[in-house]
Amino acid sequence: MSGSPRRLLIADDEPHVRELLRDFLAGQGYEVVTVATGRQVLDTVPTFQPDVILVDMIMPGMSGTDVLDAVRQRGVTVPVILISGNRVPTCEGFFGVLTKPFDLRRLADLVAAAAGSARPQPP
Repeated sequence: MSGSPRRLLIADDEPHVRELLRDFLAGQGYEVVTVATGRQVLDTVPTFQPDVILVDMIMPGMSGTDVLDAVRQRGVTVPVILISGNRVPTCEGFFGVLTKPFDLRRLADLVAAAAGSARPQPP
């Protein structure tokens, strides 16, 4: 990656999943912040200004879909990737879906595609 690192915000209520994602994606050159709840996503987005958000489907308080709806209502248009331990029948509004257990190549490809789509286009 050239220029400043792309910023990723990862939300998952499982600490080992957050650590795995953080360590792997930081090793890919991303700046990564992790949180455990949807509420923390909403609190973190304005100050961190991520280029991509990865959010678990099932978390206490807010689901991944709730988080997507809430960030969109706040005018945040960055790609959001859904993380799920189960097959998801629909992922409308999400950039993509990443299923557990993770295929690290798929993770890297999906995040790179989302980060690339978040880049401003040159005039």
